[in-house]
Amino acid sequence: MKYKKAAIVAKPHQDVVHYLRQAISILGGHGVGYVLEKTAAELLGSPDFCEREDVAAHADLIVVLGGDGTFLSIARQAVEAQVPVAGFNLGTLGFLTAMKKESLAEGLGHIFSGRAAISRRKLLQVDFAGATYTALNDVVINKGTIARIVKLRLTIDGDTVAEIKGDGVILATPTGSTAYSIAAGGPIVSPEVNGFVITPICPHSLTFRPLVVPDGAQVMVQLLTPHMDTYVTIDGQTALPFNFEESIRVSLYPKQLPMLVAPGTNYFKLLYEKLNWGL
Repeated sequence: MKYKKAAIVAKPHQDVVHYLRQAISILGGHGVGYVLEKTAAELLGSPDFCEREDVAAHADLIVVLGGDGTFLSIARQAVEAQVPVAGFNLGTLGFLTAMKKESLAEGLGHIFSGRAAISRRKLLQVDFAGATYTALNDVVINKGTIARIVKLRLTIDGDTVAEIKGDGVILATPTGSTAYSIAAGGPIVSPEVNGFVITPICPHSLTFRPLVVPDGAQVMVQLLTPHMDTYVTIDGQTALPFNFEESIRVSLYPKQLPMLVAPGTNYFKLLYEKLNWGL
């Protein structure tokens, strides 16, 4: 694919400035134009910018200089516009921003020469309180600060599967299986697997264990505990209050995110590098 214009999205940190300037220089060397998202423009002192929620409308490639949180902040619009995203890690773990900042020139070179691969990542569709959201990583339902157990009814394809008693539940895509879900004891799921994960958070039970359900599953979670501060958090970006007897419906979203990865990228090698998996 021949890219004509890249939108550059950056985390708000002065250490990013060097890489912003480097990215602009590399883009120019490949004859690719660019537009700066507002934070990136502010870091460079540029008066010309577009808002973060509009970047996909201004480019045919999005370059993220930051961590996974920065990546997640533009995921939904990238999915809707089907604009590929290339993430360069300036954060900590960086599962989504998997390319290294030190390899910025090499990574962009792979992209513009056509050697970079596109990994298509599944998302979850979240229907709640009359609105629809998408999650690239996960949907988390958990209680507030009071140390009390919350009870949730879990329904799959119309059948009640369990009443979860504990701190909450995580519904994660394969991409999000290495985020909060793995910390709560969930399995690592390769992005190529056709399913998603349901992981209880501190269940008050010895028998309820994480569950992998097929892509076509329709999952519903209902809050059964009254007078409890409970929230639905989507990709760590959006937090919504979850009230007694309300329900949330989660299913596979019909579109996938085109994520650019370096040639020869191995998912299990990434696990080894990021999590010391297998040691």
